[in-house]
Amino acid sequence: MKRLLLAAIALTSLTANATQSYSFLSGGYQFTRVAENGMGQYFADKYNNSEDSKYLHGLYFRGSWNFYDHFFAEYRTGATTRSSSTLVQDYLAMGYYIPLATDTSIYASMGYSGYNAERDIDAGCGLLDNDKECKKRTFSEDGSGISGEIGLRFKPLRWLQMEPSYRYTDFGKKGQHELRLTNLIEFTQHSALELNAGYRHWDNLDETNYQVGYRYSF
Repeated sequence: MKRLLLAAIALTSLTANATQSYSFLSGGYQFTRVAENGMGQYFADKYNNSEDSKYLHGLYFRGSWNFYDHFFAEYRTGATTRSSSTLVQDYLAMGYYIPLATDTSIYASMGYSGYNAERDIDAGCGLLDNDKECKKRTFSEDGSGISGEIGLRFKPLRWLQMEPSYRYTDFGKKGQHELRLTNLIEFTQHSALELNAGYRHWDNLDETNYQVGYRYSF
């Protein structure tokens, strides 16, 4: 009986560990940089930033639920905007993780990713008060496809968790590659500050994302 009790305590401790927890909610501020010629990947010949980078600001959200054993479901989204452009991309998936040690685990997930991009093609047309059609010149482009991700979680320091990952998405017009580095500065076992960075490459698109937010693990 004593051995069973000790085993139960050890299992509870492992499950409650924030590093091993795949049940959490997080969100915060996102800054996006689209390098030269990148907007053309979203808007084709309607608009492209051929001479300089574009900078957008917005929000991100990520939620994960470890619903059975080592299986989890996840949803994440990020939306950024500037005066006349808005970019949104999300990911909905099911995954499985394998604990390697108390503070280390690997995971893989597979699901569905989508994007939406909107652009006011003729932003200056508002000056033409008599042109009623001018107000309707907003171009929207969206797409979706199968997406898969692999990642690693580990703690190089007692208060720091790191999660490098790679995701591939088939949007049809060539595949999109995404590298992410999620960093958690833990205040308590369940509460942490997120400092994240990500990079997407998709044909002519080079997009960098930076995030600052809060995570609650349960």
